[in-house]
Amino acid sequence: MYKVKIVLLMLLTVLLISCGNSDNNGGKGTEIKKTAKIRVGYMPDFSGTSAAAIALEKGFFEEENLDVLLVRFLDGPSEIDAMLLNNLEFAYIGHGAHTLAIEGKVNVLFPNSLSKSEQIIARVASQINTVSDLRGKTVGTQFGTSSEILLNLALKTLGINRDELNIVNMDGPTIVSSISNKKIDVAVVQAPYTFNILKSLGNEVKTIANTIDYSDAGAFPSSWIVTPEYQANNPDIVNRFSRAILKAMNYRTENMDEAVEIVAKQNNTDTNAVNLEKETAVWLSGYDIKNAYLDGTASKWYKSQQNIFIYTKAITNSVDINNYVQIKYMNDNIFNK
Repeated sequence: MYKVKIVLLMLLTVLLISCGNSDNNGGKGTEIKKTAKIRVGYMPDFSGTSAAAIALEKGFFEEENLDVLLVRFLDGPSEIDAMLLNNLEFAYIGHGAHTLAIEGKVNVLFPNSLSKSEQIIARVASQINTVSDLRGKTVGTQFGTSSEILLNLALKTLGINRDELNIVNMDGPTIVSSISNKKIDVAVVQAPYTFNILKSLGNEVKTIANTIDYSDAGAFPSSWIVTPEYQANNPDIVNRFSRAILKAMNYRTENMDEAVEIVAKQNNTDTNAVNLEKETAVWLSGYDIKNAYLDGTASKWYKSQQNIFIYTKAITNSVDINNYVQIKYMNDNIFNK
């Protein structure tokens, strides 16, 4: 009788443990994921904050058993330096820092957005309706910036030589004052200067082109990154982080006004300012990224980004996109699951 009681007690214990595991995992009975502590680099603007802040605020990190500390940075190279020193596990980077990914220092997991910050804004009185109308006009832009790249892409697409325009090199504030004072016909500039021009001049100006119009020739993606070493040693955590951020991107797309509030709260900034920032890019959802990775569109984005870097001499040689953009990895481990 004593032995029978022991056996029954053991069976009851096993049953309770089994039920406990099932309840904690949606009834699937799968192994509970161990909580992982990670540090995530972000930047204090809508682009650099939104996905990570949403994932934290809405519990998407918690759902993946990730204990996340958001660490604020002002530029991508500083984030990558911290990652290489093992002081940061994941990070958001803007367009420029992708040169370091091309060099092999970090891997790109997936894009966050495509910039449309750069715009070609024309005075209505100058009778400019399309890029073709720029011939003979005075255009203000800052040499060496992404805005000048937009201008070059627009002219190249139509076979227009720069010599056919009067292009003046000036900084952002000077561009704003020059178009306001009618010293230039066209401003080719990026945010926040675009906001200043459009708000102050209203119906006197109009945008005739932006970066997205030329994304096939030159895209400006921002991205989420990880070091090759960390990815190789911690694939499960990389997968969990990716799922949380992609879910946050879906939430951002479906709840843009709330996303603005979450960003303003995280960065202790005014919601009106953040509202302006949300107009500076095409905000990709997790579904957008899945489709872009599966149909090859993402490869074109990153290839055209490389072309821009070669044009500006930020890099000298083209590199196979698959060397650093984790398209196959994401397809195999996230999107085709």
